[in-house]
Amino acid sequence: MFNQDPWQKTASKHTTSCVRFRGLGVEGVGVSAGNQQQDDAKSPAPPSAAGGPQAAASPQRPGETFPWFEHWYPVAVLADLDPRKPHAAHLLGIPLALWRDKSDTWHAVEDKCPHRLAPLSEGRVESDGTLQCAYHGWQFDGRGACTHIPQLRGDDKAQQVACASRRACVRAFPVQEVHGLLWVLPDSSEEAWSKAAEKPMPVNAIRDLVDPKDPSSRFKQQSQWFARDLPIRYDTLCENLLDPSHIPFAHHGVMGKRTKEQGSSTAVRAMGLGGFESHVSLTGGEGRVTFEAPCLSKYELQRLPFVPALFAVPTKPGWSRFFYTTLLNTKVEHKIPALVIAIFSFISGIGWFEHNNSRNRVLDGDTYILHVQERLLRAQGDDWRRGYYMPAPADSSVVAMRRWLDEFGGAVPTCEPGAPLPPAMSKREVLDRYSQHTAHCSHCQKALRNIDLATALAAAGAALAAVWLVARAVVGLPLLAPASGWGALAAVACAGVLAALRSLRHQFFYVDYVHAEKH
Repeated sequence: MFNQDPWQKTASKHTTSCVRFRGLGVEGVGVSAGNQQQDDAKSPAPPSAAGGPQAAASPQRPGETFPWFEHWYPVAVLADLDPRKPHAAHLLGIPLALWRDKSDTWHAVEDKCPHRLAPLSEGRVESDGTLQCAYHGWQFDGRGACTHIPQLRGDDKAQQVACASRRACVRAFPVQEVHGLLWVLPDSSEEAWSKAAEKPMPVNAIRDLVDPKDPSSRFKQQSQWFARDLPIRYDTLCENLLDPSHIPFAHHGVMGKRTKEQGSSTAVRAMGLGGFESHVSLTGGEGRVTFEAPCLSKYELQRLPFVPALFAVPTKPGWSRFFYTTLLNTKVEHKIPALVIAIFSFISGIGWFEHNNSRNRVLDGDTYILHVQERLLRAQGDDWRRGYYMPAPADSSVVAMRRWLDEFGGAVPTCEPGAPLPPAMSKREVLDRYSQHTAHCSHCQKALRNIDLATALAAAGAALAAVWLVARAVVGLPLLAPASGWGALAAVACAGVLAALRSLRHQFFYVDYVHAEKH
C-alpha cells in the first residue's frame, strides 16, 4: 500500500496488538479523543477504545522522519500550461519558475534571478529554449546555468568568467511528466539529479492506472484533472480530506444530505512512515480511505466503482494546491448501469462545467471554515489535542492524520513551528475562484472567452432588434404587425440570453456559499 515504507507489512501485523501509545498513556488499538481533554477535570471519562476515535499503533523507529524533500510532488496540470511562456508555482516554500524548451522538455528553477533577485517567471522563453529574465535579460538553461549576460556583450572573456561563476547560477530541480501532471523533485543536489535521470515513478503517482500491457492495473481516469490554490495550510487540508463525516453537512446538497448521517465511523488499520489506511463505515456503505505520504488520499467504497483521488500539496505558508480526479475501478463489482457511467464520463469531459458545478462548489463549502479554523487553532499554539474535542469514532481518521504528522512529519515544510500564517482574509477573498483556479485552467479560460464572445453577440443582437423596432416606429409602420412582433421577440430573446451569460460568467469568479440557505 505505502510502497516507500519498507516496513509497512510489519506495522500492519500490529494493528490488533495491545500497544501503549507513546505520550498518551492509553493501552489498546485506539486513541480516544477524550484523552486530549485530561487537563479538564470536569470532562467525562474518555470513551473506550471501542467507542471513541481509533488510530492504529505505529511502531516508529527512533529518529524516523518523513523525508519531505526526497519525494516528487505535482505542481501543475500539463494541459493548463502554456508552453510559450514561463509559469510561477510554489512547492514546500520554494518559489518556482516553470518553462518548456525547444525540445519540448519542461524545466523548473528557483524563481529568483541571481543578478537582482527578480522573479524569473515574469521573463520569456527564448528561441534557443533558455529562460530570459525580464529585468536585465540574463538567460538560464534547464540546469540553472547562466548562458548569457547581455551587459557583457563584446567582452567574451568577461562573459565566460561571469557565467561560469556559481553566483550566476540559479537552483534547478528535476522535473518529469506523469499521468497528465508536471512533477517536481524539490532537491537540487547532484545526487537528486542522478536519481532523477532514471525516471523513477513518483511515489504518489496513481500506479494502478490502466495499462494495456499490465492486466493487474485496475484504475481508469474518469475525469480531467482539476487544480485550485487554497488559502489553507497543508496539515489543515489533509485533515479535511481524510474526514468523511463532514461531507453530509459541509457539502449538503452537493455531495450528500444532512439527514443521511446515521452514525459514521472510521478505524485506522495500519500506520507507518509511508502513511496510513482507515476502514470507514458510512451511510453509503463501507470501504477504506488511504493517505499515501506525502500528498495523496483515496476513497474506495465497496460496490462503488468511482474512486476520488485527492492531492494536497504544500506550496507556501498558509497555502496549498489541491489536485483532483475521479478514477474508475475496473476490477470492482457494482450495479451501476453502463449508461450512467457513460453519462458521468461525458459530463466530466466538459471541463469548465464539471469544475464550476462540482469541484468549485465542493471546495466553496468548507474552505472559508478551514481558513478560520486554523487561525483559531494557531491562537491555541497549534495544539490540536487541546483545541479539538473529538469523542466520536468518526474522528479517528482526523486523529490519525494529526498523529502521523506529529510522529513522522517532523518539521513539515510550510507548517513547521514558527512558520508564519498570513493575515486572515475576507470570505470573498478566500472563495476567489478566478485567481485560485480560473486564471490557470485552460478549460475555464477557453469557456470564459467563448462566454465573452457570446455576450457581445447577444448584446449586438438585442441592440439591432431595438433599432429595428425604433426604425419601424419612426417611419410609421404598425408596431402590432408580425414583423414588429418578430423584432420584439428577438430583443427579448437576446436580453434573456445576455442575462443568462452574465450569470454564467459570474461562476468563474466568485460565488458566495451560505450554508443557512442550503435547504
